[in-house]
Amino acid sequence: MADKKKIIGLSVLVVGAVVLMVWLAGLLHFGKIAPGLVPLAGTPPPGRVLIVTETEIPRDLEVLGAVISKSLAQVSSQVPGRVAKIWVEAGSRVKPGDPLVTLSAAEFQARLNQAQAQLTQAAADYKRYQFLFKEGAASPQEFGAIEARYKTAQAQVSEAATMKGYTVVKAPEAGVVAERKVAVGDLAQPGQMLVALYNPDLLQIEGEVNDSYREQVKVGETAQVSVPAVKFEASLPLAEIFPISAAGSRTFKVRTARLTNPLLVPGMFARLTLPLGSGRGILIPKEAVSTVGQLTMVRVVVKEASELRQVKLGRQVGEQVEVLAGLQAGDRIILAKE
Repeated sequence: MADKKKIIGLSVLVVGAVVLMVWLAGLLHFGKIAPGLVPLAGTPPPGRVLIVTETEIPRDLEVLGAVISKSLAQVSSQVPGRVAKIWVEAGSRVKPGDPLVTLSAAEFQARLNQAQAQLTQAAADYKRYQFLFKEGAASPQEFGAIEARYKTAQAQVSEAATMKGYTVVKAPEAGVVAERKVAVGDLAQPGQMLVALYNPDLLQIEGEVNDSYREQVKVGETAQVSVPAVKFEASLPLAEIFPISAAGSRTFKVRTARLTNPLLVPGMFARLTLPLGSGRGILIPKEAVSTVGQLTMVRVVVKEASELRQVKLGRQVGEQVEVLAGLQAGDRIILAKE
């Protein structure tokens, strides 16, 4: 009898220990609510109910760019000399042939004076030998030598005059002075840039596009461009697509057609929005989206009750916004009451 009681007592202890371990493991709730998502039950709040559908959404790509000028010209010196005068400042408008910079011409003037003096003597000798040759007092060889010296003197004067002319650096075309790189007294060397010009009527917007979009970007398609600094916006066709890519960034350049705007200058930051065709997706009104903390949510009708559902949004299309995840066609969402 005593053994039987010991066995029963031992069994009770074992069962109790098992129950305790199960409870500690969290397998017995005893009225607790299991973890998980519990939808908010109840009548949907007042408002309009919209059934979500798929629709065609235009796809586009925004890239960064800049205002450029195809006519940006770097005007340089062709002869050495010190800068004697600067005729323009940044922003000055010039016409073809207008003087930009004048270099000291003393050395070139001296060469020109010397060449002209030699030409005067050679011309007198040539005229005299012409008379002697007609009179038979000079041989053909003598006359030929005098004639050659006369022509050489003419060429030397022409060359000296040209070199002196180079001391006045002139505008090769009409444009606006983008910058000047020298000051009075500076020593200019041949090939050194003195002034940069651009034509405000030949501006373009240039952007860089990732290589993965090369097949989708086409010449002639219309791009939306903006220059935030001057609040400029326009629709321009793509005029150029560069066939090569930059090795470092794996991007290729695109350029719009030319545009004219007095507010734009080369180098300004710009944005281009390029069309990439269209695809099917979900658009919902912006008013259906609310923000809870850092989450974007919409209120969805489920079994005549409503619950908040997190959604992932894409780009804005007019007064609507694209939903990338969280909704599917056939879902019913609640809009604000009018």
